[in-house]
Amino acid sequence: MGFQKFFFLFLFFLLVDLSYSSPLYIKHDVLEARVHTGRALLQQQGNCPIDFERENYTIITSQCKGPHYNSSICCNAFKQLACKHTQEINDVQNGCATTMFNYINLYGKYPPGLFANMCKEDKEGLNCKDVIQPEGKNDEQKSNSSKGTKCSTILMVIATFLIILMLNI
Repeated sequence: MGFQKFFFLFLFFLLVDLSYSSPLYIKHDVLEARVHTGRALLQQQGNCPIDFERENYTIITSQCKGPHYNSSICCNAFKQLACKHTQEINDVQNGCATTMFNYINLYGKYPPGLFANMCKEDKEGLNCKDVIQPEGKNDEQKSNSSKGTKCSTILMVIATFLIILMLNI
């Protein structure tokens, strides 16, 4: 009986941890400017699982325009692109942050370090909880942004069920 309670408690904490596994911040150190030139260098970065070459950079380039960059507009546009990949971008070993910034600079022709210098929100980094999405958001983007929420909700329901089951044993 004691083992069952321990086992259910272990499962509960495992599920709670999994439901919060996607970070809600983009770390400051990944925002630092990493500038390389040339397309060949862009494609040779680490083991990044995201194909940043095919990402839609008009999210940023249509909103963040110079020569006087508006920090709230540019940072929100940057978060619209980056926050859907927080876990991969925060992993400095895989090269995703470097690759993403190189493509942003390639397509947007932004000054090096623009987003690192303008987008400072929190001691944790950029907060991805309250990203303002553009009005014309298509169904695919809505579906992709709600996948993590659905998964977390399911995991929390399972965890609650396990607690109730554990208390009744």
